[in-house]
Amino acid sequence: MSSFVSERAPRRIDTASPVSLLDAPENADAIALFNYWNSKRGERPMPDRRDILPSEFVRMLPSVAIIEVIDGGRDFRFRLFGSELATWMGCDRTDQRFSEMQPAPGSDLTPEQVQKRWTDVASGALAAARPIFPKAPVLTSGAVLTMHAVIMPLTAGGSEIEQLFGGAFVTSTPDGN
Repeated sequence: MSSFVSERAPRRIDTASPVSLLDAPENADAIALFNYWNSKRGERPMPDRRDILPSEFVRMLPSVAIIEVIDGGRDFRFRLFGSELATWMGCDRTDQRFSEMQPAPGSDLTPEQVQKRWTDVASGALAAARPIFPKAPVLTSGAVLTMHAVIMPLTAGGSEIEQLFGGAFVTSTPDGN
């Protein structure tokens, strides 16, 4: 069963395990956010940033991020990093460039590893020019948790991808799915 994880202990994606890319979202919240994006694009390949209205998905806002594409994808910056994302990742990444990211508190990763992981996912979404659906285990003590994400392209008044819009939802189920 999908849920917003309300415990406040920091968690982190298991970097020893690869991020899986699914063909379609499996998590109810990721499906809902994807359906919202899809409804806003209409016949276009992707919606414009102006089409995305936070008031239409208030319940999911804490798990939503907007990523700015910088210099054609040579770098990226979080324009919005939801409060639930900040809680379970252990830090707020709002306004951070991917090329300048530092590991979250308590992480054993190097800055280069953190930057590469985030850049690889964002670059993959940019190159695909369509929604992608990452899934990864989350490290925590006790529960089996899984992060389900959806990352979707947006234009900003033109036809080029200028931003990536998405959400990451941590689920807790007996088998972690």
